[in-house]
Amino acid sequence: MSTESHILVIDDDPDIAKAARLLLERHGMRVSTAADPEAAWVLLASEPIDVILLDLNFARGRTTGDESFAMLDRLIAADARAVVVVVTGHSGIAVAVRAMRSGATDFVIKPWNNERLLTTVERGLALRRARLEAAATPPVAGGVLLGESAGISRARDLVARVAPSSASMLVHGAAGTGKTLIAQLIHQASPHAHRPLVVLDAEAADADGIAAQTAAAAGSLLVIDHIDRLPRALHATLLHAVAGTRTVATTRLDRAGIRTAIGEDLLDRVGTIEVALPPLVDRAGDAVLLARHFLALFAYRHARPTMALAPETLTAIAADRWPDNVRGLRQAIERAVLLGSGDLMLSPDTMEPTPLAPDLSLARNEQALITAALERHAFNVSRAAAQLGLTRAALYRRMARYGL
Repeated sequence: MSTESHILVIDDDPDIAKAARLLLERHGMRVSTAADPEAAWVLLASEPIDVILLDLNFARGRTTGDESFAMLDRLIAADARAVVVVVTGHSGIAVAVRAMRSGATDFVIKPWNNERLLTTVERGLALRRARLEAAATPPVAGGVLLGESAGISRARDLVARVAPSSASMLVHGAAGTGKTLIAQLIHQASPHAHRPLVVLDAEAADADGIAAQTAAAAGSLLVIDHIDRLPRALHATLLHAVAGTRTVATTRLDRAGIRTAIGEDLLDRVGTIEVALPPLVDRAGDAVLLARHFLALFAYRHARPTMALAPETLTAIAADRWPDNVRGLRQAIERAVLLGSGDLMLSPDTMEPTPLAPDLSLARNEQALITAALERHAFNVSRAAAQLGLTRAALYRRMARYGL
């Protein structure tokens, strides 16, 4: 078995997780473990996972599997090619069958037979390889829409329900709210996931570019980035070009603004279903949830000590308006983890809270972040843009601005 195979075991029982890890590692697999969904998302956002072993009950005494079913739904929504093997006790066979109907690929009963578990995981690895080979694009790195607020739950539900169809979608949201991620998730869960995702930068488009990009998107999905910035003289050209092509258009404008910007005909064509992404300030409780996730993610990614957010920091995060939204929060936490400086107060698990120096401004730090992302990915613009939550075109514009 290749050492490249990476298995994630999600189980709150450390003995179960250890037993699975020891068995699978003996057969040449790399194994990571997580005691709950929160820890699992950090690992899933950090590196590729081939097979996920998901315990169906995290709280002792519960048999409904509600928490695990929520996790399963989000795993499949984040990556339709995910291979999830559910793990349940003898009394949970009916729950396991329900999980299979919800997208799990197999199940294992505890206490398991080692040979049966190994065979199931190997079968899962073969399925994962087949799914990835059939796809034109890799899974979205860290591709999950985290949050529990009503607005983000509605957006996540819309994506899950509509992405598998052929309907065109219009994604509204301020800068940094996750429009690019939504477009990627729609493509990944669509019938066109085996074809390349094609992006048209409406602001920089001309007639030839529209023709070329719509031709490239035939049989796939065309993302029209910032459709409201399309020159008015090209509205009719785009309307004609996208006939028969599924589109996902993004805009920072609300419905009234986009109607004025592109007109009824084009809006009707690209806006069959609209997804509204609320600003972080309107996502009650999500800023703290995301901050904790990003803190664990970047500590893991950059091999820094495990950190915790001091109580006064949590209060400040919850109260801040975060004008750069999720992107700004993510970058602020990464800077704090890397530099040990910023308005945040971070406290290692074994130390007292420590105040850090100011300057988390996105405007003042954008060039440094872009430079770091480009260097980390050997100046692969596509990968750097994905890490930064930008489109390639948006990253190229910023690179030109800073002379990079």
